[in-house]
Amino acid sequence: DPFAVSSAGAVGLMQVMPFWPTQLGLSRRDLIDVELNVRMGTAILEYYMRIERGDYRRALARYNGSLGKPEYPNLVYGAWRSAWQYERRLRGT
Repeated sequence: DPFAVSSAGAVGLMQVMPFWPTQLGLSRRDLIDVELNVRMGTAILEYYMRIERGDYRRALARYNGSLGKPEYPNLVYGAWRSAWQYERRLRGT
């Protein structure tokens, strides 16, 4: 839902916080544009991956605002791993 807003105020598919668009040279109204929201979210995650030197669990926790709490990164990793394994089974690899 491109119009989804979390209880913390994060917006869109990637649940981007409203302060990020100006940091990325965009406007707040761009938060509800699906393509721009996904681009913002991936740019933010890339930024956190650099800060965390490739530690995706810590980068995901920063993205989610839950650094020091493993639940969110573990949930995302588990969902990714399940989807990846399912895709591999479909391809027979």
